[in-house]
Amino acid sequence: MNGPSLERIIAWAVAGLTLLMILAIWLGWRRLRAAQRLPFFTLRQRRSGEGWRLIVLGFGLGLFGLITRLFGPQAVFVFITPTPTLSPTPTVTLTPTITLTPSVTPTPSITPTASITPTPTVTPTPQVPEALTVLFQDTVTPRPEAVFSPIEVSARIDSLNRAISPTEQFENPVPILYGAFTYDFMDDGARWTAIWYLGTEIVCSETKPWDGGSGGFGYTECNPAAGFQPGDYEVQMFLGTQWRVSATFSVTGPAVPFTPTVSATPSLITSPTSIPSTSAPSATP
Repeated sequence: MNGPSLERIIAWAVAGLTLLMILAIWLGWRRLRAAQRLPFFTLRQRRSGEGWRLIVLGFGLGLFGLITRLFGPQAVFVFITPTPTLSPTPTVTLTPTITLTPSVTPTPSITPTASITPTPTVTPTPQVPEALTVLFQDTVTPRPEAVFSPIEVSARIDSLNRAISPTEQFENPVPILYGAFTYDFMDDGARWTAIWYLGTEIVCSETKPWDGGSGGFGYTECNPAAGFQPGDYEVQMFLGTQWRVSATFSVTGPAVPFTPTVSATPSLITSPTSIPSTSAPSATP
């Protein structure tokens, strides 16, 4: 059997490049539209850059497809010398034999039907444990437009409370972990809560009035005394009693108990942009 002709192969290649062009331009347009709705300037700028790169890639694919359509055959013949096609030799056609018709048609068996259709379970919305809600005695109501960015979990943060090399899997020894995030439209005095879970067990938690200003970079930290046991973890953050954002990660290897470091002489940070030593968020814009 002869393979597809060169013209057909080129037509397939041009069609594929055209589809890729349309897909890239459409995805780029979607990224640009989505970037306009992001509240954070850095994320909005990053998303816009991705959109324009996809659009440029789409036009590049379209130009390559046009060049392939116009000059594809000539380019192929420069490197491959066409060989004459042999005339096919007729083969002997066999005469089909008589097919016997079965006298009895078997009756299909009854297919059992499941009597009970399993119903998928509904994932509950995270809630603040009742043991922590008794601490809520604040008078400041969080603004509805207040937002937290996705949490990035890492073993270190920089001087601006940004995560250094965030990841979703850690290997012991891990003495302490940080959940870094950005925030906007916050009011000082509003209650915020961060809870770290190992499965369904709370390993770290903090709840306090907000004191980091309207917008900037913040973090929550966890350093369990028994160390991070191997398993799957989840960080949940709440504003008031409303869940806002979560992040998951895992830890492998035997746990190493946390040993706090004691400084002989405490030092004062006099920089205007000093970062507090606790997990309270910084007001760095």
